[in-house]
Amino acid sequence: MVESSQGFPHIDLRLTDKGTAKSLGGGGNKKVTQTHINLSNRQGHGSKIQELVSSLISDWKITQQQQEEDKKLILPDSIPLILQIDPETFDLDDLRTSEIEIISELEDGYIIGASADTNLTELQKKIEKFFNEQQGGGVIAKILNILDKNQRPEFILSPKLLEEWEQIKDEQVYVVEVGISCLGTTTKLRDYPEQKNYRKPENYVKAIKNWIDKRDITYDEWDDLASKRQQDLMNFISNPKYKYNGKLLSSFIEDNPPQFSEAPDSFSCLIQISGLCLKDLVFNFSYIFEVTEKDNIAEPFSPNGEISNISNISLVLQPPEKNAPNVCVIDSGIQEQNPLLKNAIDSGNSKSWIPLELNLTADLVSNGGHGTRVAGAVLYPISVPRSGTHQAICWLQNARVLDSNCRLSDKLYPPILLENIVEFYYSQTGTRIFNHSINGDVPCRTRYMSAWAAAIDKLTYEKDILFIVSAGNIPVESHGISTRLSIKSHILAGRPYPDYLSENSCRIANPAQSLQALTVGSITRNSFRDLSWSSLGEKDQPSAFSCSGLGIWDTIKPEVVEYGGDLVKDEGQPPNITCIAGTGPELLRSTLGTGSTPIVASDTFGTSFATPKVSHIAACLAAEFPDEKCLLYRALIVQSARWPEWAIAKSDEEKKNVIRQIGYGIPNLERALSNTPNRSTLITRGEQLIKAGDAHIYQVKLPNSLRSPGEEFEILIEITLSYKAEPRRTRRNRRKYLSTWLDWECSKQGEDPKHFLGRVLAN
Repeated sequence: MVESSQGFPHIDLRLTDKGTAKSLGGGGNKKVTQTHINLSNRQGHGSKIQELVSSLISDWKITQQQQEEDKKLILPDSIPLILQIDPETFDLDDLRTSEIEIISELEDGYIIGASADTNLTELQKKIEKFFNEQQGGGVIAKILNILDKNQRPEFILSPKLLEEWEQIKDEQVYVVEVGISCLGTTTKLRDYPEQKNYRKPENYVKAIKNWIDKRDITYDEWDDLASKRQQDLMNFISNPKYKYNGKLLSSFIEDNPPQFSEAPDSFSCLIQISGLCLKDLVFNFSYIFEVTEKDNIAEPFSPNGEISNISNISLVLQPPEKNAPNVCVIDSGIQEQNPLLKNAIDSGNSKSWIPLELNLTADLVSNGGHGTRVAGAVLYPISVPRSGTHQAICWLQNARVLDSNCRLSDKLYPPILLENIVEFYYSQTGTRIFNHSINGDVPCRTRYMSAWAAAIDKLTYEKDILFIVSAGNIPVESHGISTRLSIKSHILAGRPYPDYLSENSCRIANPAQSLQALTVGSITRNSFRDLSWSSLGEKDQPSAFSCSGLGIWDTIKPEVVEYGGDLVKDEGQPPNITCIAGTGPELLRSTLGTGSTPIVASDTFGTSFATPKVSHIAACLAAEFPDEKCLLYRALIVQSARWPEWAIAKSDEEKKNVIRQIGYGIPNLERALSNTPNRSTLITRGEQLIKAGDAHIYQVKLPNSLRSPGEEFEILIEITLSYKAEPRRTRRNRRKYLSTWLDWECSKQGEDPKHFLGRVLAN
């Protein structure tokens, strides 16, 4: 147990009432929409949609005929659609009743769809009903346009692939990541039965059984559909009648069959195909919603050999308590025999996922390793004690995924890799905290949630776990072709520190945009100046290399920051930029291989090493509250974060960039764990289930001394919501990506709780 929490433990937040809104619909909207305009122009609008449908069917038949003449395998037998709908009035079930499957719901009212009925019979019937003002035809008024098939690339391809689309060569081999939708035309499941709707208990039990039976049937149908589409995709890319040269790459063990990363509404995989197959896939595989280039893993910063080291360490590390929490370090391996780590390593569960190195778990990265440094920062988040004894707060588990060059094998597909790691550690040892200091080398995309980040969201939804991930690093200098501009490039372009941190090229790196992960950026611990060098940033300012937000769909990322080091520059034109003694964090080093001494040094920097310092706080919370959910740990870490003084002093306009750079601020272990005489934290315990349309009312009673108008107290009230919901990759919208969205509202002064609940539900 952590001693600091014993005096003033957290207080339970009291749930006083709950309720469900009677209607979740958007009725009563009197706003004039394009749907209303189309209803008043049935002949004109109906003729337009009818003509577009006829043209679409005709083009599809011509494509089928050409494929038959070329002796291509026609898979799947469905017609692809891109619709523009009225987002103010449209209900997705309107399409499902027209036998049109929703492949993906995009921004600005666009929908990728597909129909197994290549004559679009049901849609044509609704057009006739629209002309005749018959029931069922109203959906046509909500369809604003049907786009040409040739526009599919701009809705499916990543920006980089779209830019290169015209230069794609038929015979060239490409490695791409694809997302395939697999929900079919089945409507969403009905809500779980509520007891208040049944007078007799036996009827309620029967309703529950019927609901479970229908749910299981629906899930089986979705699984069957996913399996069929996986096979369809395999048949498509490996077509022996045409030189597609396609194969799946998503398997980390040579003899195992390739794997697919499955989400509730889709699956993703990494494939190798020819340029010709890539074109056919985009235009003719109806169920595809995304094609992106493969993620390359960013290389960590190289240690600076000139930095002074730390010697004469006589510290004795004592093992953690037997029931201490586990922290899984997903990285380049760990030097498990390092004397400052050895007694905290759960060596019986060390595992490598690197093909051909499955029995090798050591950190073989030269010049001190990478995973070893990360693991050390979990145990020693501030500095390494020079002597005495130190008891580890947690057990460290070694999941090796990066090779000796800190690279990820082409056979390792991150979404599937994380699924395997979580399955191994969560199932076998109950591990709930995962440190993931690995990122892609370019800014994260902001349209779809990546399969990598979505896998973290899905695993977090399904299990009681917490991923703590790094925000990513901006390279000091440019090496090769990259869309990530270097710090030097920004400075040469007239964008000084910290202005360049707000540029799109400095955005956080995949998978830091995950909505359920806790993303960590880096700040400087101290400023540095001498006759030759000066820090780019001052104390507690964002590190010059730390990637910034906002994240996907303007979410706050990173949420928190920790001390990951800083950079210094000289007066040259352009300036030389490096890391010198006193500006890097103090970290353990691996003593294996070249550059093997010393055991402790401040010879490198990066968000990789800020991240495990937050994992340390999570481990302390897990030790203190072992029976609570990881959602509480996540909330308490964010709740404990504070902005430094320089950030608070900024103007309201400037604070927008502060949020992008440091999120909620610097977390604090003491604030996360305990209260003080002048600060109280109220928490909910256990798992609270809130369905769509539900409201929970919590009440905080303030003591009279704080409510007295005669006193002039400055009172800071912070509300932190931590929740999880099922992710849906086919949605390009923050509120639709998650199955349920949580929000909060405060009562008005003097408002009765019952009246407050009624007002919230009415809204």
